[in-house]
Amino acid sequence: MSEDRPLPHAIDFSSHFAVLNLDLMAILIDSVQKDIRAEKFVSSCARWCEAVHEKSPRPITIFTSLTFSHPSCPELAKGSPFSKLLEGFGPEKFAKGRPEVEIHPTFKVDENDIVLAKTRWSGTSGNSLGQLLKAQNIDTVIISGITLSGVVMATIYQLFDLDIQVYVIRDNVIELPLDDHEAFSRVILDMLLPKMNLQVISLEEALSALDRC
Repeated sequence: MSEDRPLPHAIDFSSHFAVLNLDLMAILIDSVQKDIRAEKFVSSCARWCEAVHEKSPRPITIFTSLTFSHPSCPELAKGSPFSKLLEGFGPEKFAKGRPEVEIHPTFKVDENDIVLAKTRWSGTSGNSLGQLLKAQNIDTVIISGITLSGVVMATIYQLFDLDIQVYVIRDNVIELPLDDHEAFSRVILDMLLPKMNLQVISLEEALSALDRC
């Protein structure tokens, strides 16, 4: 699913970085976990989360979850383009308190992690993520997540407009359906993000940079 691509200079996450794990939710991970392509993605994300948890001091670590306040999904306009994306899952499964919206247990969220609910694609939608990053003087964010063309790109555009430096871990993002992953990766990771002056790095590069922080 990925290949190491050397960068022209050493990676520096700065002293004010945050780790952002987008929509690593049970409902999404469980829907693809048996596919070998998704297994590699999940394993890579788990390895990254474990390394971040072991870092001392631990960087600010944020998980997002698409979560509505009630099974009727009052934040979701019926018939809207976004609502149609959820029809295959059943929108009611994204209600607060449902096990489907919990972060998948593979990633072992603990009391030091921040879990933010969101109500649209972007990780900044319907929550305090932007305020949190500003309050903590975060200037760099390292992103993992599912899906690449959805929450990952929607969030990147928001962070880009806030002048935040973004690193995307190539091994830790995936597209749905899985058959689309290669094509979307070529366009987004190899063409679009470099054009935006954002960096796409491998898991090994991310781990090395984390060690140097």
